[in-house]
Amino acid sequence: MYSREDLIKKIVDEKGLQAIPNLIELLDDDDYEVRELARDALSVMAPEGKEYLLQEFKRRFNLNFQDDTVLLYLAELLSDLKCHEIVENLKMMFNKFSDERAFPLIIENLLKITKDESYLDILKTYIDSDEWEIEEISVMAITELPNRKTLDILLEKYYKTSNNSLKVLILDSITKILSKNFDLVPYLQERDPEISEKLQWHLKRS
Repeated sequence: MYSREDLIKKIVDEKGLQAIPNLIELLDDDDYEVRELARDALSVMAPEGKEYLLQEFKRRFNLNFQDDTVLLYLAELLSDLKCHEIVENLKMMFNKFSDERAFPLIIENLLKITKDESYLDILKTYIDSDEWEIEEISVMAITELPNRKTLDILLEKYYKTSNNSLKVLILDSITKILSKNFDLVPYLQERDPEISEKLQWHLKRS
């Protein structure tokens, strides 16, 4: 029985870039595990297959399908590569989705590519949503820009929410931010010694 990592390696080694079209089709599979496996395999191939992924993203974007989850997957893969060619498309993607859970994902991709702080304000509105899934997605998305403003937003939400699961997720996100930008460690220590102390063991392990 192959592990997930072994399956991805097998696909990459045996098929190479020729597997990309079939893997993109699997991004629309009914089985979540299949979709995630395809996404992970594509992420390995993405640097070499960027042009094909970009062309497919543009093609699907122009088809104007509603709620096209494959388009979201492709946007994620390309934003991981800091593909500036999709920025304008991302800005126009909101009206292609009726499910609001897609919105913070689109903002996350814009944040990855542009590092524009103005997107933090938009994500903050989603973090303050009444819907748990949107809050969760947004708390994870905002870590793409590890700065003081991001930290302030997460700390504010930590004390505002009564949802313990969300509190745990926020602490995980703060840990991720600190691991990306160690200059924020003294800022957190000064701003919130209690949270800083809670997270010390996380930082020692990272």
